[in-house]
Amino acid sequence: MPPATTQPTPPLSTVAASGYDRRDVLPGIYLADGRASVRLRKLIKNVLFESQIDYKFVTGDISTFLRYKYYAQDFTYKIGVFDSISFGAIGSHQNEFERTRGGLLLFEFPRDYNLRYFTLLQDDRLTFGDVTRVDNRKNNIYTKLGYQYGTEFDETLNSIVGESRGRLVPVLTVFRELGPQKFSFAAALTQGGKVSTGDYKYTKLEAEGIRRWDVSPTSFVVTRAHVGTFLAKQFLCKDTPNVPPVECYSIPGYEMFTLGGSEALRSLSTTNSVSDGTNEFHMTNEYFVPVFRNRDYRYRALHFNTAYAIAYTGFGNAAFAYQDVLKTRDFAVDAGLGTEMQLTVRDYDILLSVLFSHTIRAPAERKSNKVQFTLHTVR
Repeated sequence: MPPATTQPTPPLSTVAASGYDRRDVLPGIYLADGRASVRLRKLIKNVLFESQIDYKFVTGDISTFLRYKYYAQDFTYKIGVFDSISFGAIGSHQNEFERTRGGLLLFEFPRDYNLRYFTLLQDDRLTFGDVTRVDNRKNNIYTKLGYQYGTEFDETLNSIVGESRGRLVPVLTVFRELGPQKFSFAAALTQGGKVSTGDYKYTKLEAEGIRRWDVSPTSFVVTRAHVGTFLAKQFLCKDTPNVPPVECYSIPGYEMFTLGGSEALRSLSTTNSVSDGTNEFHMTNEYFVPVFRNRDYRYRALHFNTAYAIAYTGFGNAAFAYQDVLKTRDFAVDAGLGTEMQLTVRDYDILLSVLFSHTIRAPAERKSNKVQFTLHTVR
């Protein structure tokens, strides 16, 4: 009798390889809030090589990224370097720019398709055109431990557990395959240290959850809830009054939580750091109602496949003191209306999102009205 054969245990390489974004197998062009992002990717056996260039049309901001990602049997690791230059608003002085250069090493340990752990080591070098800025010519060296459950393709959740730059920031919750029970969650603990050339010391905790609620067979609500705080930080302005609070901590400005923008309350102003804080929470809801689905309405070269009407609401608060973040008088509430359409043009699939949002209640300096859009194209 021939000896019994034992089936080998399936390797986890298929799980690790699922980290390769299947939507971007071919070079793609993206437009997001006036930004073009061109990514060129080449997968050779177990190694993904990627180069990326981002350009913002309005401000002229430009960022470049080079990444090397290796898929092992039960983990992946990414080595990346980047150089990002951001300019001030239109009409500001020409020397107002912020440049961040750095590198990172990111490990991902997938347990199954829906559950994965992360660890990150990163070094950011900050340079400003205004040499009087407190963060000028400083380094932020930090490490991060992250946990993610559910979808691995949501840009916001990915930024919490891993790389925070070089990603798309959609106006609406574009990706809605939210994993088991239509729920996704990410949390990360970040530790900045004054080691080697590091100039900052802080401990940051951040978490976000997404839940899809089906109202009918074709309409649904997507809820996002975010909370963040700095468990440890140093206050540096005891003897220097009249300094903006955002510059008074041993934390780089870009690490502060912000209540406004495309990743939080859509209508709030983010100028002059009026919506920033070391403690923050917010919740948003987006109600999607189909106008038409799985059709082919043609207009010249455009083929409209699906369209949703969307109602948006959000509320939250951000502050520098724990007791202030719970003050109801400072709570911000906004709402908006929008649409999201899927269409094709020749060989390109296009997802267009448009949202008008208005601040219903907030401190006067935060109130604003905004029209935002994202145009995401994939070939």
